[in-house]
Amino acid sequence: MNSREIALASIIAALYAVLVYLLPFMSFLLWQVRVADALIALTTVLGYPAVLGVTVGCFIGNILAAPWGSAALNAFDAFLGSLMNLVAGYAGYRIARKGGERNRIIALVVQVLVISVGVGSYLKYLLLWAFGTDVPVLLSIAGVLPGSVISIVVLGYPLSLAVERSLKGLRGRAS
Repeated sequence: MNSREIALASIIAALYAVLVYLLPFMSFLLWQVRVADALIALTTVLGYPAVLGVTVGCFIGNILAAPWGSAALNAFDAFLGSLMNLVAGYAGYRIARKGGERNRIIALVVQVLVISVGVGSYLKYLLLWAFGTDVPVLLSIAGVLPGSVISIVVLGYPLSLAVERSLKGLRGRAS
């Protein structure tokens, strides 16, 4: 990665972490709309820097803001959450780089599924260990799914389109 890509990854990581830190009531627990996950959609436009940014940003945000009541559970959430962001971001990038709007939509759907199933699967155990609340894993996944659709598709898709248009405009002016 060159210095421009490192700077971009750092900006995305900082934005992600700040959004999680400022909106913890929406970013955790069974029914969540993690607004920061809108940045995952940027992997379809910005590639590896965005993948790195949402991975690192999730780790930092979860360490700083997770409500689990212990450093060990916060670290567990930070590690697995950032791993899910890495997988979702990389998968979305690989699918979207083939080009076309259809592939971008498929990429976003895959990202929603990775986050919903991945985070929902381990969230069940965080809720049990932190609060003694035992929910079925399917309910845990179902709790994450609508928020992922809102964050990644409803917020992230237009964000990715706007960033793409801006980049094309900048490239057009540079010619």
